[in-house]
Amino acid sequence: MTKFKLWISDIDGTLMNYDSSYTPRMYELIQKVNNSSTKLIIATGRMFMGAQYVAQKFNINNPIVCYQGAVVRTKDEILWQSLIDNDLGKEIIEYLRKRKIHTHIYTNDILYVEDDNKEIMRQYCEGRGTTYTYVKSFDEVEINGFAKILGVIQDEKTMQEIKEDLIKKYSDVLTIVQSSPIYLEINNKNASKGNALKFLKEYWNLSDDEVIASGDQDNDVDMIKNAGVGICVGKNSKELYNVSEYHCKNVDSDELVDLIERLVL
Repeated sequence: MTKFKLWISDIDGTLMNYDSSYTPRMYELIQKVNNSSTKLIIATGRMFMGAQYVAQKFNINNPIVCYQGAVVRTKDEILWQSLIDNDLGKEIIEYLRKRKIHTHIYTNDILYVEDDNKEIMRQYCEGRGTTYTYVKSFDEVEINGFAKILGVIQDEKTMQEIKEDLIKKYSDVLTIVQSSPIYLEINNKNASKGNALKFLKEYWNLSDDEVIASGDQDNDVDMIKNAGVGICVGKNSKELYNVSEYHCKNVDSDELVDLIERLVL
């Protein structure tokens, strides 16, 4: 039997390409894992709606880590969550407004935008099983804590400036990570894939050595650090590459499939 009782994996850039495509071998691998003694948990920056869409596609029936680790839940029950409080969230929204950044807010598992940029939203939602709600102003929305705030920043220099500025101002209360070349994710300080994994290890009474993790971006670093074995897909994150025991070229190479078959199955 495998020593790994849990495989926790990022979705986009790891199990699937950013256009939501995936290889036939990856689909077959996940079905094998579903029928094994190892639990597969998907851990993603996506909202629960978009993550559940992937889980259903791959027949995964385990709890989901969503919103960058801010929420761990099943279809019917929130098992763990760590939200940004209303006042702090509104402060971040105002900062992004002043910088003229296209912003998503997530509350009550609904994605709201006040800039209805059709092209940005098409790219974000297409093939992801995700919908959004346009409002004239975020001030109209009834907020019950923010699961996540996301900035879409298409200029690399601006991305680095804003990321560094927010980290400098809010690193004691917020987690600010880049999850793709254009997405800046903002969460409660305690909301991370690593902390979600800590919860799951305690929930199922697992040791680090019983967990294998895979990801491709900076937001996967603490998840990898909290697993017994880490796999980095691609070279999007130098830090992730450096903390991972194994490295794969990309989704289409099926090198992750080969590794999981060898290490887990």
